Amino acid sequence: MTTDLVPGLRKRPAVPTAPAPGGDSGVSADSDALAAWVQRSGCQAGERSHASVRFAFYGRVSTEDWQDPVTSRTRHRDQAHALVAGHGMIAAEFFDSGQSRTLPWARRPQAAALVAALADPDRGWDAVVIGEYERAFYGSQHASAAPLFEHFGVTLWAPEVGGRINWHDEEHEQTMLALGLSSKREITRTRIRVRTAMAAQTR
Repeated sequence: MTTDLVPGLRKRPAVPTAPAPGGDSGVSADSDALAAWVQRSGCQAGERSHASVRFAFYGRVSTEDWQDPVTSRTRHRDQAHALVAGHGMIAAEFFDSGQSRTLPWARRPQAAALVAALADPDRGWDAVVIGEYERAFYGSQHASAAPLFEHFGVTLWAPEVGGRINWHDEEHEQTMLALGLSSKREITRTRIRVRTAMAAQTR
């Protein structure tokens, strides 16, 4: 084989090696050049695979009466798409409509379907991306999901941390805890407003 068959390589002077069995002399230059090309090609392939992560998008809208499912879905998917740009593409979508954030994932139809797909090696995606923490989790739900995601080698990406969540990073953990508390406070404030409004109407 000559280096003419390998694009991007320049010919180097042949360096005689020890005679091969039968008396023919070997040539190491082409072998060295080919090995170098294979190594470079392998690095490039690795870079391409890193930039082709297949994501599953998960989103949720609380009630069809208070939020427009189409608008909410589009906005959160756009946020998720912007987050993974340059890293991969969204290959699957799970979206719960009319489901409260207080419900655990097992009681949300689409979230439950996503969890069930984790064990399937042919699921067609490698990571999960969300468009907003409050649309996916409530309180400490993320802490329950973490071991499951890690067990199946699936990463979770969120805009609040600017990408992949590192469950073992203290800063990420603190961010998740703060977001969980914020989501609970939002629900509490909403309930108070509803009760106050109902009480005012009965006077």
